[in-house]
Amino acid sequence: MARPRKPTALHAITGALEHDRARFADRANEPHDERPLGPPPDTLEAPIRAAWLEIERLAPWLVFADRLAVEIAARLLVFVRIAGVAMATPAQLSRLQAALGALGLTPADRAKVSMPARKPNNPFKQFGKRMGETA
Repeated sequence: MARPRKPTALHAITGALEHDRARFADRANEPHDERPLGPPPDTLEAPIRAAWLEIERLAPWLVFADRLAVEIAARLLVFVRIAGVAMATPAQLSRLQAALGALGLTPADRAKVSMPARKPNNPFKQFGKRMGETA
């Protein structure tokens, strides 16, 4: 069976997209989402909301389009924690590991993630040029 196609966003994060742009030319019109992940849905129970927020803190690269995957991972995480790792079946642990891996939250998958350096927030940027600055 063929290996599933990796998302273009994952190639961008790992640097493969910049390394060989021609290889990904056919993906130019893929949908992308730059909105932040956002808060968990109000319909989630408190433990699942807490797991969502934990996942969000651990993976700042997640975006709004990842919400369903984050919800699945949060539900699995709570289920395994309540059952206890010793009591969870190998299939349940495998599902959790796959869900976390899809989000880049296992050691092997996290090694593939490369976050751009954060620029310091300049609260005065909205006021334009500084006094005495020329264009």
